[in-house]
Amino acid sequence: MESAIEDLARELSALQARRGLQHPGRADAAGPTLTRALTLDQFAPGEQRRRGLVTSLLKHAEGLPPDLRMVFLAACSIRTQDRPTLTERIERAAATLSVTPRTGWARLADANRRIAESLAGRLSSTSGAPQPEWLLTSLHAVTDLRSGRPTTRSTHTIRVVSPTLTHIIERISFPGATADADPLFRAWGDCELISVERQSQVTWQVSLKLKRAVACGDSATYSFETQAPARRLLHPMSVMLPERVCRVFSTEVNFGSPSMAKRVWRLDGVSAPTAELDTPSGVILDPHTNPVLTATYDDMVPGRVYGLRWEWSDDA
Repeated sequence: MESAIEDLARELSALQARRGLQHPGRADAAGPTLTRALTLDQFAPGEQRRRGLVTSLLKHAEGLPPDLRMVFLAACSIRTQDRPTLTERIERAAATLSVTPRTGWARLADANRRIAESLAGRLSSTSGAPQPEWLLTSLHAVTDLRSGRPTTRSTHTIRVVSPTLTHIIERISFPGATADADPLFRAWGDCELISVERQSQVTWQVSLKLKRAVACGDSATYSFETQAPARRLLHPMSVMLPERVCRVFSTEVNFGSPSMAKRVWRLDGVSAPTAELDTPSGVILDPHTNPVLTATYDDMVPGRVYGLRWEWSDDA
């Protein structure tokens, strides 16, 4: 393991030299250990291989402390507007962090070591699986159950890992929806809603267009609102099951008074089957004493469920 970590750290350093990932053909020159760890397709076209490399590096960088993440991404030269030499990029990052260039180089070595350990510990993606166009870095959701047609408003911050991003697709399901169900959708912030298509009896596809093309490595923030056709068509939970690293998730649910829930559980990283149980394991909260309940997470494990789960009251 230690040998693989050292090889990965060296290959990351070589990848960052000169123009980094902006250097022509640099993705094709990724070292053999890095190629295996990231399961890069050696026969993929250059841009597809570069995109896979950028996606994987951004994914692992999300787990770094903020100062190390800044230095690491600057060294890799993810964005086309980054400085043309590694020295200039590190000096600029050091100035932004108000530290000396020597400290900037030390933090890059630390970041490369941590990324190498992460890569050596597990594969970042399944070979042949399509690479995502963006990664979710934070999600904040607010649900109001007081109306017969409750609303959920969510604010998403994403980091782009494709060359550019112009559109986002959201799929929303309401199990048990009838043929005449009419959910409402709205979007604002860095995107606008352009179409809604009912794909099946219970699923709607919502197409969003970003107000500007967002380049690789840059972020966008948008808000999305859903109004359910009926309260009981909402799944009784406001949760997140992160597939990849997501730095922050928060949820707030207003159960009203009298409460629309008998009981509420706070789920702190349970398995998906546990979250669906009638009595899931978690801290029990009282929606009768406090009708507005919240939960916030900043250190989530991919593949586990976080948030609020409830049991509907008889009057809901």
